Amino acid sequence: MQDDEFYGLVQEAGHLDTTDRARTTTEAVLETLGEALTGGEAKDVAAQLPDEMAATIADADHDGAGYDRAAFVERVGEHLRDTDIEPDDAERYADAVTDALAVALTDGELRDLKAQLDDDLDPLFEGVTIDRENA
Repeated sequence: MQDDEFYGLVQEAGHLDTTDRARTTTEAVLETLGEALTGGEAKDVAAQLPDEMAATIADADHDGAGYDRAAFVERVGEHLRDTDIEPDDAERYADAVTDALAVALTDGELRDLKAQLDDDLDPLFEGVTIDRENA
C-alpha cells in the first residue's frame, strides 16, 4: 500500500479535513503502537509499511508497554497535544489508523502484531470496510 492510500483511509475514517492532519494522526498512533511492541515485531510491521510510516514505528521506544485500550488512547492523545489536532478525539484516530494498518499488513503479520498487544486493543483493528484483495 502506498502512503497516499494509507493516509486517505485514515483521513476518511478519522473524519480529518487534510492529508497533513491524517499524517500527523498516523504518526501519533504508530509511535504509540511502536512503544507497545518489541523491537523485532516493530521491524516486521515496519517492513510492510511505506518508508515514512516504517521509520515512525521502527524508531519508537520499543518497551513492550502493554497498554490496554484506555492507556493506548491516552498515549495517542499525549502524542497529539503539541499539534493542531484535538487529542480528545484520540480514540477515533487510533481506530482509523489501526483499521488502515489492518488493510496494509498481511494477515499473518496482523496476527503477529495483535499477539503482542493487550486483547483489549483487538476492537481497534476491526471494522475495516475495504476489500483487502483490491487494496
